[in-house]
Amino acid sequence: MPAIIYRYLLLEILPPFGVGLLGFTAIVFLGRLMKITQMIVVKGVGLVEVLQTCLYLLPYLLVFTLPMAATVGILLSLTRLSVDREVMALKTAGMSFMQLLPPILAFSLAAAGVTLMLTVFGSPWGQQATRDLLANVAKKRADLGLQEQVFNTDFQGLMLFANQVSSRGGGLKGIFVYDFRDQENPSTVYAQSGQLSYDEAQESMMMELKDGYVFRWGEEEKDLSRWQVVDFKSYRLPLQIFSFGLKGGGRSESEMSLRELVIRLRHEPAGSDLYNRAMVELNQRFAMPVGALILCLIAMPLGLSHRQQGRTWGLIVGLALFLVYYIIFTASWRLAVGFKINPALAPWTSDFLFIWVALFLWYRSVKELPLLPGALKWSGFFKT
Repeated sequence: MPAIIYRYLLLEILPPFGVGLLGFTAIVFLGRLMKITQMIVVKGVGLVEVLQTCLYLLPYLLVFTLPMAATVGILLSLTRLSVDREVMALKTAGMSFMQLLPPILAFSLAAAGVTLMLTVFGSPWGQQATRDLLANVAKKRADLGLQEQVFNTDFQGLMLFANQVSSRGGGLKGIFVYDFRDQENPSTVYAQSGQLSYDEAQESMMMELKDGYVFRWGEEEKDLSRWQVVDFKSYRLPLQIFSFGLKGGGRSESEMSLRELVIRLRHEPAGSDLYNRAMVELNQRFAMPVGALILCLIAMPLGLSHRQQGRTWGLIVGLALFLVYYIIFTASWRLAVGFKINPALAPWTSDFLFIWVALFLWYRSVKELPLLPGALKWSGFFKT
């Protein structure tokens, strides 16, 4: 009999989980759609490369959407069972609250396990593969869809204007560049000709300018002594493209394997910026799967609330807890990187707080108490 019930509970969870996973991933993916559209229309990147980029981006998105879908799937399925009085029927048949835990726990562990595989292997592989793919695109198409006689702002921290753009090879003529990457010392560059190419060593685009001038000035406009004019025969200017896939200047911590993160921790001095980032990334990859497990376990008492008037309230609280979890998770990550809190403990802050939330909700559910003290006075408002 328990095996039949367990199978029934799992089959109830899978449909809302699948729909939620598809929906949440699509919503998050829409945030990247504008950049991908820009790759096709402006940069002239081929459809095959764009589809590959979407595929490589998927593991990174699933790190966030899979725990969200698992939590909502458990919450909605158990809420439906409570609304249709099936939970009451199970209790009447002798099934206790704890006896319903095994299938929920198994599903939660599976979701946490998949999240662990994504954080440890999938997401770093996907981001590194995206970086390599876009680097290959840059090698093949040096001009990257650059239009002549148009002020181009696609390169980070630069505004580029070219009077003429060669259809092949990335040749440019009549070049004007406004470089504001250094806010305190912006510069303007004019050159008669130039050439775009890909620099293997720096993993970034490089613009080789010929016969021109560099105008530099300071932050204080009235201080004319800070103005500088330099003429040149040859001037190399690095360009950063595809900000979400190709960064240049070395691999980021999110692209590194666990072994590479450990090596960085051994070689960097404790307390340095690189050390803190590596430490946060290393702990984050294990903290997120644990958080997925905790959120799934919180969803069970919320969905199986025995009081009819607490069902809608439980759903609202469940979604609010999910939002608060990721707000705390993100805030602690930024504080750790900014040297405000211990980088080894920061990713675990939300897990530690929500463990107590889970224990509190489970205790009140086992004791047949309202999930929240004083929730009865709100019953008239949330009663459906």
